Amino acid sequence: MAWPPSAEPARPAVAQRWRTIGLIGGLGPLACARFYARLVELTNADADDAHPEMILLSSPSIPSRLDHLLHGGPSPVPALQEVARRLQEAGAELIALPSLTSQTYRREIAAALDIPVVDMITALTGHLRAAGVSCPALAVTDGTRRTGHLHRALTAEGLSPILPGPKDQERIQECVHLVKSGQITAARELFRSVMDASWASAGDAFVIGCTDLSPLVTDLPPNSHDVGDIYARAVLSDAAAPPQLPALRLSDRTGRIH
Repeated sequence: MAWPPSAEPARPAVAQRWRTIGLIGGLGPLACARFYARLVELTNADADDAHPEMILLSSPSIPSRLDHLLHGGPSPVPALQEVARRLQEAGAELIALPSLTSQTYRREIAAALDIPVVDMITALTGHLRAAGVSCPALAVTDGTRRTGHLHRALTAEGLSPILPGPKDQERIQECVHLVKSGQITAARELFRSVMDASWASAGDAFVIGCTDLSPLVTDLPPNSHDVGDIYARAVLSDAAAPPQLPALRLSDRTGRIH
């Protein structure tokens, strides 16, 4: 993928010791692969051994989160808890769950662990607030819309989210389906039309609110934000911070975590 060139700020000392990151993958597989790549790209490191240790467990057999949220299908919680426990037992000191829809189950996953699960909704809300966004247009899954967790978090901070109408929401969900079925070119073309729709420019920012959609946009347009990049920086901040201290601040999209 072609990403915008990263800025090269003056580099302070690299963290003396990273906390080991446990990455729950397979939600979906391409989203996880892209997220892992962004963790690497956003790390301020000049040698292999300056990167954090990561343990990635891709488990695409976890029951569908959308099927559970929308149609009452099998709960993914036991499988998510099991994957997270395996990561903890392997040495992970914090868990990354790079799926906004799956973040619905974050507290239940954390309840089965002795280590934290990084909160994507808090990271996204804080990023948008810090960026001065007041009316974000949200491209999220049907499941994220159904739970309302993100909407409530944003409105609690004084933001006024904008959501697409039924037809555009169907197109967003179809993009997710195309990505999961390996039809990336078709998904990219369809998502381009989603971003060009009038609702997407009705606010003061556009938010890619699903990591399955993140690989479809290689260069973010102005006033656009990608939840995958935002979450990657939050995970790196938490991994760089000692457990007893608050996480470091997030950088901008192209900055690196120190």
